[in-house]
Amino acid sequence: MGHYAPGVVSIRDLAVPPVPGFFYAQYNAYYQADRYVDGDGNKRLNFESEGGEVKLDTDVDVLAIAPVFLWSTSKKIMGANYAFYVAPNLSKSSVSAKLSVLGQVGKAKDDAFGLGDTFVQPIWLGWQGEHYDFALGAGVYLPTGKYDAGEGDNIGLGFWTGQLQSSAYWYLDEARASALEFAVTYEFHGEQEDTGITPGDHVSLEYGFSQYLSERFEVGISGYSQWQIERDKRPMMTELALDPNAKGEVHALGVQADYWFSPRFNLSLRYMNEYKGKARFQGDWIALNFIWTSVPMF
Repeated sequence: MGHYAPGVVSIRDLAVPPVPGFFYAQYNAYYQADRYVDGDGNKRLNFESEGGEVKLDTDVDVLAIAPVFLWSTSKKIMGANYAFYVAPNLSKSSVSAKLSVLGQVGKAKDDAFGLGDTFVQPIWLGWQGEHYDFALGAGVYLPTGKYDAGEGDNIGLGFWTGQLQSSAYWYLDEARASALEFAVTYEFHGEQEDTGITPGDHVSLEYGFSQYLSERFEVGISGYSQWQIERDKRPMMTELALDPNAKGEVHALGVQADYWFSPRFNLSLRYMNEYKGKARFQGDWIALNFIWTSVPMF
């Protein structure tokens, strides 16, 4: 899995703010997965070994709190509004596993809490028209989270990631009450600390539709797909790892509702269900997000 978690941010949050000012967003996301899906899409790993049939059950719980400090400037670059932001995060994770071999059961559990990897996006350009928004962004994930190879209480991933992202919105009416969203994110990763593994690049596709039912209340549906487009590069000593040649992928659908309690404060609730995956954990996201703006938005 890469750094970028598609589907966590609210549907309209991938557009550059239309007015200059300071924006504070906080994404509070809970992820729960009770299965690892292998490279063939099997949701429970039952496989044969020299000691007989092996069964592996997993349970993963992650709570991520990601504050975003965003500045939308009055500067224009190639006709686009220029913005930039910094997004550190705190995470709490719990990973448990049960391994059954010939009727014997072994269990393990690791819990961790701390600072995760930090995302910095110094370039975010937005072009806006009466019926559209288009944005391009470039940033990097810094490996600020704890990572020790072989330990189970890691918060960070132990490698750098560069990210390129484009998003497009089409508004069906002049008031922008109805919006279609389409976004593509590309991640390219560095070598993981102490393991010699370089994760394969990832591409994420996000799409959605949102509708304001009043000036303050919005509902929407959205989905995402993420693919690992090349296999991990591994040292020879790690080639016996589970699914060493598999490329991960995941697909999800979900819903959203949000409300502007004032022209400066918005609260959003999202649920995303990962209905299909390969070579990775597969589960569900619940996100409670809020945004505070220094300028009124209506």
